[in-house]
Amino acid sequence: MFRVVLRVLVIILLLLASQVVLAEKTDVVYLKNGDRVTGEVKSLFRGKLEFATDNMGTVFIEWHDIREIVSTTGQAVELTNGQRFYGPLMKPDNNDMLVVRTGDGPVGVNTLDVIGMYPVEANFWDRFDISANLGFSWDKGSNVGKYNLGIDSAFRRTQSITRANFSMEITTQDQVDSTARNVLNANHAIFMPNKKFRIYFGNLEQNDELGIDLRALVGAGYGWVPIRSQKNWFSLSAGLDVNREIPDVGQSETNLEAAAMMVYEYYTYSSPERSFKADFTIFPSITDFGRWRATFDTSYSFELINDLYWKLNFYANYDSAPISTEGASSDYGVTSSIGYKF
Repeated sequence: MFRVVLRVLVIILLLLASQVVLAEKTDVVYLKNGDRVTGEVKSLFRGKLEFATDNMGTVFIEWHDIREIVSTTGQAVELTNGQRFYGPLMKPDNNDMLVVRTGDGPVGVNTLDVIGMYPVEANFWDRFDISANLGFSWDKGSNVGKYNLGIDSAFRRTQSITRANFSMEITTQDQVDSTARNVLNANHAIFMPNKKFRIYFGNLEQNDELGIDLRALVGAGYGWVPIRSQKNWFSLSAGLDVNREIPDVGQSETNLEAAAMMVYEYYTYSSPERSFKADFTIFPSITDFGRWRATFDTSYSFELINDLYWKLNFYANYDSAPISTEGASSDYGVTSSIGYKF
């Protein structure tokens, strides 16, 4: 099954690499130093505006260097307080202001309050972000080889964002069976007023160390983002999920679980670009009272050159009452890889 998933993801990568989008570039960015650049707004994310031009290609402009933006294309503008406005961008009367021509009339906001923006009329590929990383290690003394692959993707809409990530880790050694860990996560968040959101999530996992041949769960919850800025993101959410587990040795089980999730992200675009993410989730079982599971994942990315980065991951899993008769109750590890953002 994971081979099929991997092939599909590789096909997506090839399509992205070959996709060429031609669009009329009529947006104008006015910089604080007096310069102006004509092109097409692609997105504003983590304090940096991605702007496509005819002569210079795609450039990235620090948000604090921008005085104003004019765009005839409808834009989705997100503020630090969670508000969202949709419409073309008009020329403001004052500096450091962004004016959105919404269906209810013009709305002016301070540029410092803007944390995200992208064209709502953009095609599928402009709304789709993807990155892939690959790593391996081997030493002659123990003859142990470790190989890891990771793919992260996100698709944005005016009122929602869908994320998916796939990770695969294989360990090989002479005269010992190879072990594997494969995880596919996906979630769909629908934005609501006052920094709230609804979330739907799913997970497929295979882990030889834990004795899990397949774990599949699907759930839904409700969340809140108390901290959101151009450098920090912190969210809390809780919900319920149904979990089906098939161990390599033992009886399969289906359980109803509660789920509590906490996500923190820090990012800076000062050279070199760096980002850190920590994701902690706990699953107390409802139908198997007393049992609980937890996952903890962190990642640190460091840009080497444009869109090429080094990534360090740490993961940990714990199960207070594993259903496999031969699997361990915990699994943890560190991976290092080189990746590229498409």
